[in-house]
Amino acid sequence: MASEVGSISVLITSLFLLVFILSVGIIDISDSYLAKRELIQIGEDAILVASHTLNENLYYSDLQELDVANGRVPIDCALAESKFRGEITLRNLRKNEISVSGWHCSGYEITASINSKIQALVNFPILSNINKGLISIDAIIGATSEVSNTF
Repeated sequence: MASEVGSISVLITSLFLLVFILSVGIIDISDSYLAKRELIQIGEDAILVASHTLNENLYYSDLQELDVANGRVPIDCALAESKFRGEITLRNLRKNEISVSGWHCSGYEITASINSKIQALVNFPILSNINKGLISIDAIIGATSEVSNTF
């Protein structure tokens, strides 16, 4: 009888530890997902500002060079990148720096990659020695120029 009680106690303790570890994991995963949504929102705000930079030389020079089929306004890629990086520099993700890891501008479309790190909500001693308790968050965002109504 005593051995049955002991084995039930071990089983209950094991189940409790398993549920506890899974709960902690779910909390960290949920927090990471929310941080990614925050990073995407920051990136979308910055890329929206960047996508409104008009390439005036191309826009006013020859309408044949414009993407008339789609009615898109040409973007000044160099100025757009400068504005995007400036906007990102002004922002942070949970008091951590955001960096631009990639940039592509085709003249009508912009794509950017940004990343940051957040502190894990729950730090396990073994994992915090490996990555100092930081979780890397990456996001890719994009935008196209606005449709021109002048055609």
